[in-house]
Amino acid sequence: MSRELQETRADLSDSRREIQELRKSVEELRARLEPNRQSETAGPSASAEPSTATADQDVSFLAAKVRELHQDKVESASKYPVKISGLVLFNSYLNHGTLDAEDLPSLAFPRFPGYPNGSLGATMSQTLLALEVGGPRVFGARSSADVAMDFGGGSPETPYGITSGLFRLRAANVHLDWGKTSLNVGQDALFFSPLSPTSYATLKQPALSWAGNLWVWTPQIEVEHRFALRSNSAFFVQGGFLDPLTEEVPPFQGRMATAGEATRVPAVAGRIAFDRSSAEHYPFTIGFGGYRAQQKYGTFPDIDSWTVNADLTASLGRYLEFSGEWYRGQAVGGIGGGIWTSVVYPNPSGLQPAIHPLHSTGGWMQWKVKPTTRLEMNAALGQDENYGKDLRFFPVPFSGYGFPALQKNKTGFVNAVYKPGEFLLFALEYRRIFTAPVESKSASGDQVNLAAGVRF
Repeated sequence: MSRELQETRADLSDSRREIQELRKSVEELRARLEPNRQSETAGPSASAEPSTATADQDVSFLAAKVRELHQDKVESASKYPVKISGLVLFNSYLNHGTLDAEDLPSLAFPRFPGYPNGSLGATMSQTLLALEVGGPRVFGARSSADVAMDFGGGSPETPYGITSGLFRLRAANVHLDWGKTSLNVGQDALFFSPLSPTSYATLKQPALSWAGNLWVWTPQIEVEHRFALRSNSAFFVQGGFLDPLTEEVPPFQGRMATAGEATRVPAVAGRIAFDRSSAEHYPFTIGFGGYRAQQKYGTFPDIDSWTVNADLTASLGRYLEFSGEWYRGQAVGGIGGGIWTSVVYPNPSGLQPAIHPLHSTGGWMQWKVKPTTRLEMNAALGQDENYGKDLRFFPVPFSGYGFPALQKNKTGFVNAVYKPGEFLLFALEYRRIFTAPVESKSASGDQVNLAAGVRF
């Protein structure tokens, strides 16, 4: 709500400036036409627009001209309004320890002999681009669409390819909104796990991924209905079908069915929530959700994939906010659970193939402090853990990534975000990662990340 209020204030400021410019243009036009006013004939004008003498006092005329100026900024073939937005973001980082990725680490490993114990670098690959399109009324509903992209699709294998992030689709949706019901079709984050911590160090994937934060940009169809309870509270019911994604790495070209898609059965999910976020005193939103799908690995029997979820956002006074999520499930690597692992295999060198699903639990919590409208500080902690009884089902359990399965992954961070204006931001974050395999030695790593960005 605070972010939307700031965006609304920015739009109003732009509109005031454009109205002032329009008034100035009307005054100039009035001055030019004043000598000819005496020669104008009496009677109604054939023009649909008001005369220059009354245009300055006609609020609807001025508003229409402001909308026209907005549309002139970006012209679409359909002539429906298009809005371009985004974030040009620079990240520099200093790492300590052996991490799975230098710019966006999620796991820590024991130090390898001869391998450097840290790194330093910078990237622009977390720059975001988005388009929003307003459409006509369809079946009595307001139609709209949006698409979001970044440069986090990997690095081309060319000289200096490390600085040439590949364009990547994040989310794309079509929306139909009635008074109390909405239909959303497209690819987006999981609607039954709607929250993520605040971090400008981890925009390519949400903060605390692999550490209790369920998310994947997933193709889905979702319906939401809202029941108004009081003037400041409502009850939400959401349900939908999703692509039953699993964590297999796809080939470079073409598309192979994942273990979930091979079942030919879509995933289903739902969420109910009580929303009191517009209340004057101690606003909060609490939700409960669930997910169910099936997975098929070769000739083995189908494996059930499921979660139960809970989420909470609560303001504790004027300056303090708490948020968090929790889940428990089985075979949920495809939606970011189980430290990104759904099933385990025995030692690949074994002669008898077998498979076993992983039960896991995890979650995260965040405290946000906003002493001023321009400064906020966040502290968050998340953990994902696979059950030991499943990990010890085989003498040496392996995941689909080729290394032994992990039992626990914990990540915590603190950051400060400063926004001196509507468009400019700076952020400084310290993050610590702790990873524990099933049997071998656990490891930890650290990152300090400095970010600077411009919104548009």
